[in-house]
Amino acid sequence: MIKSEIFKRIKRALVSEAPPHQRSAKIHLQMIKYADKLVDAAGKKATGKEFCEGAGLPEVWGVEFNKMRNLVPYLKAAGLDVSRLGALDDNGKLHGVEQKAVFSAGADKHFSSIDVASYRGLSGLRVEKLSNINIFAGVNNSGKTSLLEAIYLLCKQNDFNGIVDVVRYRGKISEDRIASKWFADQLTDTISVGGVFDGKPSRVEIKPFDEENSGIDRSNYLKSVAISTQFGEHKLKSLNRIYQGSDRETQADTIKLLANVVYSSPFFLNEPQHYTAFYRRSVQSKLLPKVIRFIRDKIVPTIRDVRLVDEFQRFLVDDASFENAMDLASYGEGQQRIFFISLLFASAQNGVLLIDEFENAIHADLVEEFSKFIHTLAAEFNVQVFLTSHSKECIDSFVENIPESSIDDFAFHALVRSDEGVAVREFDGNEFYKLVDAGDVDLRRAR
Repeated sequence: MIKSEIFKRIKRALVSEAPPHQRSAKIHLQMIKYADKLVDAAGKKATGKEFCEGAGLPEVWGVEFNKMRNLVPYLKAAGLDVSRLGALDDNGKLHGVEQKAVFSAGADKHFSSIDVASYRGLSGLRVEKLSNINIFAGVNNSGKTSLLEAIYLLCKQNDFNGIVDVVRYRGKISEDRIASKWFADQLTDTISVGGVFDGKPSRVEIKPFDEENSGIDRSNYLKSVAISTQFGEHKLKSLNRIYQGSDRETQADTIKLLANVVYSSPFFLNEPQHYTAFYRRSVQSKLLPKVIRFIRDKIVPTIRDVRLVDEFQRFLVDDASFENAMDLASYGEGQQRIFFISLLFASAQNGVLLIDEFENAIHADLVEEFSKFIHTLAAEFNVQVFLTSHSKECIDSFVENIPESSIDDFAFHALVRSDEGVAVREFDGNEFYKLVDAGDVDLRRAR
């Protein structure tokens, strides 16, 4: 993005009249958001004076700009996505700034059922036999990823970023490369998902539409998305407008999630910057030493530690086999994915963890031990896990390597596509354990 376009966006964000304290907050947010992007063709950063001239601000703000730019690396290291910062409106409501809380900070029961009324190829799908760890199998294009996305959207409630996440994961597009027009074109059908979470009914309805509002700048307006949600007696809404070449606008009294939720896909491995916050949470919760101990005991005996280096936003491995610390990226993708998936449990504590293509890049010999570790972490952090798999060996590992006394912690589901749509065949842990014990059963081929 060129400087002139950035300054246009900044001016647009600052155009409304507001009390001095709110205007000051707006200016500082814009500084943080665009500080790293204000560079010329040679890579030279804009000076404080250049920022003030471009944004139409008094020169005194130049000092503040330099302060905010120096602060940005530390905010990113702490896990803040500065690209999502927006501006306060005149009523103090948020436009693009995340204001999040969770309804269930300490859920006891998690999801006991899921109802997908309409999402992509899923319609009228009800999943009832849910447990702590839920494994979904099926042939290609049976709707496994769509089901995880639907659950993610239900957990995100009226947070529009949930939609952004599922669209870009499916399109394998990084956050800084989402084209507004392309994104808006992906939002066509109404989404409706419900379920029972922690004993209370919950739902989300997401409706894209062309808004007829004379107050909208139609020159760059693309689409609006209305989100309505319910959890027990609580009802929330948000209205989101998408613009070409301008920041998204979100209007809501508050943004609330059903519970902590983390979605992991194989594509996510290509965005290590997202794991900064997950890493820090794993340190705070004392999960990290357990992850390193598991990797040392079961995978790489010479590993002593894994640390995030703030300066480079990279993970460095202290490995006794090497004189110097090694970048985690130099290890196999399977080892990286085991490390990153394990970190997620701290951030999903008391909530939901969704893992798409669980066995992707993980060697079959490692799945056996990793499945047991997943079971341990889910219990310790009170996390309900939903995972998909294409591998019979992976699915069987969760049955064959878990003590029979814990088999009730698992549920197994086969998604079956036919001319009538997608249906689900469900087995609780004991049912599937008996089937596997009796013969060579392939959950993926259920009819």
